[in-house]
Amino acid sequence: MAVPVALWVGVILYYSVNLPWYDDFDPFPDFLHKWITSGSVSERLALLFQPNNEHRMVIGKLATVGYYWVTGQLNFTFLHIGAALFTLGTLVVFWRAFKRSGLNGWYFLPVPFLLFQLQYHLIFLWAICGWQHQPVVFFVVLSMFLLSGKRFTGALLAGVCATYAMSSGIFVWPAGVAVLLLRSQYKQLAAWIAVGGVAVSLYFYGMSAQGNESSFAFFAQYPHLSVLGFFAFLGGLFDFFPEKSIVVRSALPVLMAFIAMIWVAIWLWRQLTPWLARTFGLFRNAADNANRVGESNFNAFLVGIFGFLLVEALVIGLLRPRFGFFVMIVSNYKIYPALFLIVTYLSFVGSTQSESVRKLALRGAALVALVIWGLSIYSYLPVISERRKYYMVNGYNQEHNGFGLGHVPYSEGARYVDSMMKFLVKKGVYSYPKEGNALGRQVNALTMAFPVDRQVTVEHREKAIYLNDPEGTISPARSTGEYAFARNGQRLYFFKMEPHKYAGRNFFKQYDKGFDIEIPHSSLLPGTYDLGIVNVEGAGLKGGVLGKVTIP
Repeated sequence: MAVPVALWVGVILYYSVNLPWYDDFDPFPDFLHKWITSGSVSERLALLFQPNNEHRMVIGKLATVGYYWVTGQLNFTFLHIGAALFTLGTLVVFWRAFKRSGLNGWYFLPVPFLLFQLQYHLIFLWAICGWQHQPVVFFVVLSMFLLSGKRFTGALLAGVCATYAMSSGIFVWPAGVAVLLLRSQYKQLAAWIAVGGVAVSLYFYGMSAQGNESSFAFFAQYPHLSVLGFFAFLGGLFDFFPEKSIVVRSALPVLMAFIAMIWVAIWLWRQLTPWLARTFGLFRNAADNANRVGESNFNAFLVGIFGFLLVEALVIGLLRPRFGFFVMIVSNYKIYPALFLIVTYLSFVGSTQSESVRKLALRGAALVALVIWGLSIYSYLPVISERRKYYMVNGYNQEHNGFGLGHVPYSEGARYVDSMMKFLVKKGVYSYPKEGNALGRQVNALTMAFPVDRQVTVEHREKAIYLNDPEGTISPARSTGEYAFARNGQRLYFFKMEPHKYAGRNFFKQYDKGFDIEIPHSSLLPGTYDLGIVNVEGAGLKGGVLGKVTIP
C-alpha cells in the first residue's frame, strides 16, 4: 500500500518548481503583495476572504501567510507540498473510517492506488488547484467521518473549513443533511442546516454570478451534454486516451460511471428504506443490514461522501459543459472520480454478506486500481516532466522579459504581474529558480552553429517562426530537455520545444519522436536575433545557432 503513496510524493518532490502559473498570481503573489503593503487588520481580513474568480480560498491564503510569517518567503514548492498533506490526511481518515467496518485490512488495498495516481497532476503540481481541491476533499471526508461518528461540533467546524477552501466545499452541507436525515437526528439536522445556511450565505455575499446564467441557457439548449457530463465527471479515471477526440476519450468514463451508478443507486436505496420504515411505515420488510454500531457509522460515512460527490457532479454537469465537454474529464477534477470509485468499492465490500463475493470484489477492484495507477504513470509522467521544463524556461522569461508564466506577452496583465513579481523579488520575499539563469548563461556564451547533420527545419510564417526537430526524444529527467532560443545583445528569450503528438495505434501513448514549436512574432520585441536550439542533458548542453531572424 505504501508504493503508490511513495511514488506520488516522490513525483511532487522531484517535479515541483518554485514558480507561479497563470491563476496562481491572484491568490498567492498578488494576495501577499497586498498583504505586505496593507496597513490595517481589517484590510488584511478582507484580503483573506476576497474572492478569486468564483472561489474564496481562505485556507490557501492562510497557508501562504503562515509560511511568510515563519520564513519571510513565498515558495510554491512549499505550497505544493503543503496542499499534498491534505490528500495524505484524506487517506488517514479513510483508513480510520474503514476500520469501523470490521473488514480485514487487505480489503483497503485498492484505495491508495486509486487515490494516489497521477491523472490529477494539475491539482498536486499547480498551487491554486492544490489549495482548492485537496483541502476541500480532506475537510469533506473529515466532516463526514466525524458526523457519522456522532462528533457533531467537529463535523460542523470541518464543514465550515471545507466551505472556505473553495466553492465546491459548500456541498458538504447537503451531504451532511443526508447523513443526519437518514439517522433521524433531527435536532442536529436543524443546527446543521442553520450553520450551513449562514456559512454559505456569507460565502456568496458580495460575489458576482460569474456568468452562470449562460450555463443555464446552454443547458436548456443541450440538456443531454449535462447528463453525459454527470457520468463523464464521475468516471473520469477511465480517461485512458487523453490525446484522442473528446468522443473517444469520454465514452469509457461515461459507460463505467453509468455501470457504477447502478450499484450506487441500489446501495443508497438500501440506506434509505430503514428511514422510510421508521418515519412513514413504508417498506417495513426491508432489512437494516448494519447490525453493529461501527458498521452503521461506516455506512453513514459513505452516504455522506456519496452525497457530496453526486451534488458536485450534478452542478459541474450543469455549469461546465458550455466551456467544452473536455472540462468534464480535465486533470483538475480527477481527484473526485478517484473518490467516487473508492466509496463505490467500499460500499460494495462493506455490504456484501458473502465472503467469496467480497474476495472476488477485492481482486477485481485491485486489478482495476492497478491498471488505472499504472496507465497514469505511463501516460502522464511524460506530461508532468515536459510541463516542468516549460515552467522552468518561462520562469526565466518572466524574470528577464516580463512575461512567460501565463499572460499574453506585453499585455496589461503581463505588465502588472511583472511589476508585482519585481516587488516581491526586491523585498526578498521571492526568488526565481536558479536553473533558468544557469541555462541562460550557457546559451549566451554559445557561439557554434547548429550541427548540419541534424534535420532541423525553420519555416518563416506570416506572424510566426516554426521550428521542427524530427529527431528529438523526451526524457523523464527534469534536467533533460530541448529548447529554442532567440537572443541579441539586449535580450534572451526561451521557448520550450513541444514533443510531437503520437498518432499511431497505441491509444495510451501521448508523445512521439520529435519536437516542434511555433514562436509568435508578438512574443519578441522588434530587432534582429540569433535563432537556435539547445539540447540540455544535466549540466551539458548541445546545439547551436540556426541563423538570424529579424522581427519588424
